[in-house]
Amino acid sequence: MYVLSKLFGDCPQVKIVETFAENYDETLSAPEISRMTGVTKATVYVHINKLLNEDIIKKAKKVGKTQLYHLNHDNPKAKIILMLERFIVSERLGKLVEKEKMGAVSNIIGASDAVELASL
Repeated sequence: MYVLSKLFGDCPQVKIVETFAENYDETLSAPEISRMTGVTKATVYVHINKLLNEDIIKKAKKVGKTQLYHLNHDNPKAKIILMLERFIVSERLGKLVEKEKMGAVSNIIGASDAVELASL
């Protein structure tokens, strides 16, 4: 559920940061990130280096020649990214729940009464 891309635009760095945020407890490789985001591996590596320099992500272990990375949970910027994504997701889920409730109410009492009830 790519929520940050909808808010900040569909650019490679946002997609990559968002992938780390959505998989905050996992280690990811550049090829995995490329597959998940549709961003070329070369571009993924460029942005991984930027994120490493900002300390937003860290190198994890190596599996063979493949370097794995994970979100740096101690970095304040990474914490803000996580909080923002969680806030947006919870806000959208809240709206969906309200929409479902109103749909259920309208089925029970009729559409015109539900519209009047919603305006209260």
